Amino acid sequence: MNQENHLMNMISRTSISNIFSKRISTTNSRLVANQGLDMETVDKINKLHIVRNCYLTLMEEVNDKENLRYFSNIVTQIDFQLQRLWKFKEDSTYHRFWELPKCDCPKMDNMDTYGTGHRYINPNCLLHGD
Repeated sequence: MNQENHLMNMISRTSISNIFSKRISTTNSRLVANQGLDMETVDKINKLHIVRNCYLTLMEEVNDKENLRYFSNIVTQIDFQLQRLWKFKEDSTYHRFWELPKCDCPKMDNMDTYGTGHRYINPNCLLHGD
């Protein structure tokens, strides 16, 4: 199989399983083409999504604030790595922090201000509060 066919095969799948048997989305083939990504980069993106999902699963299992914040910081770093691989500027305003497990920050308010840099934080949130 030539490299182009292998790349298209890799990005055409709609989802893959990680080691926790959770389904996660694969890459967007149109965005891959628009960004001019090569096969190696697409593979790194797919692997980072698997690792990210593993940390999200760990967050579902942990209840102490210190570990949750530690895992949350790792997910944030992964999100920055994904932005770099996708050839976007690193910008935390495009991280959907309110979707993290155990986050109690207002979902609708944060969705409404997504991309603006304004964040609504619940002071009692284990991840983002005081």
